[in-house]
Amino acid sequence: MYFKNFIVFGISHKNLDLEERERFIKNDPNFIVEKLFKEKKILGYVNLSTCLRVEYYLYLDKKYPIEEFQKELGMKNAFIKNGHDAVNYLFRVTCGFESVIKGEDQILAQIKKAQLLSMENKVSNSNINVIFNKAIELGKKFRNKSKICHNALSLEAISLKFIKNRVGDLNNKKILILGVGDLAKDIMGILMKEEYKSLTITNRSYHKALEISDVYNAQVISFEDKLEEIVKSDIIISATSAPHAIIKKDEIIPLLDEAKEYIFLDLAVPRDIEVGVEELENVNLYNIDDVWGVYYENLENRENLLTKYEYMLGEQMLNLRKWFEYKEGIA
Repeated sequence: MYFKNFIVFGISHKNLDLEERERFIKNDPNFIVEKLFKEKKILGYVNLSTCLRVEYYLYLDKKYPIEEFQKELGMKNAFIKNGHDAVNYLFRVTCGFESVIKGEDQILAQIKKAQLLSMENKVSNSNINVIFNKAIELGKKFRNKSKICHNALSLEAISLKFIKNRVGDLNNKKILILGVGDLAKDIMGILMKEEYKSLTITNRSYHKALEISDVYNAQVISFEDKLEEIVKSDIIISATSAPHAIIKKDEIIPLLDEAKEYIFLDLAVPRDIEVGVEELENVNLYNIDDVWGVYYENLENRENLLTKYEYMLGEQMLNLRKWFEYKEGIA
């Protein structure tokens, strides 16, 4: 069997809870791997450690049987795969099949970094490098072909997508954001990649809004002037930590311009915008539950894309086998 000496062992969020993962790390698997590497029982390895997984990808010496390695490892909670199963698992990890957010980009960057560190520390070997290079190549192709990352799953990205689905082009839109907490700043951050007419921010603490205005190229208004600014805006996003409604129906409805359309997106819990603001035909009020509906829709889309393009893993496995056949043919 090709690449039969390639092995992966470790733990992840899928097979162990946090306490069990901590126990695994305290057993110091790195010590065992480094010891076996010095003894030349392991010819090379890559350590992929993130907040959700600790995995070691190894290439064993052909005279060192996997059964003996398992005995020396002595970690009952760790999963272990070898040969075709180990390569397929790496392919799945690289493409995002094994991530909490399916298809996410971060794991691909983490795998690249782990391989680079292994090479810099001179603990890798040529076979591992070929397998990892094929996995990284697949990870890029998989995302490009499936467009899985276009189905954004962060709350701020989905909030923006939610708005764009309803208003279309943002080019001529005036946007007002109430609040400057983490969610509000995350939304401002992704808005910077968009084209829009203007961005205005406000916060009960004026100086906090002023501190970040240059970062996000935003105008700042006093919190007391928010109603007047709402009337001038097209899109109003509210994400404050106020314990009660800050935009009340009876105060805002008489001020609104009936000749323009307004989009209100209330992401606060408890809600910032009083129910009933949408009584006018030209006013649309949405809340965080509406946004989560888009999240679950995107989640389902990602699952479908994983299934649709899973064949790419099999194609890359054939490419890898051809490389090993060629290598063995000239050895």
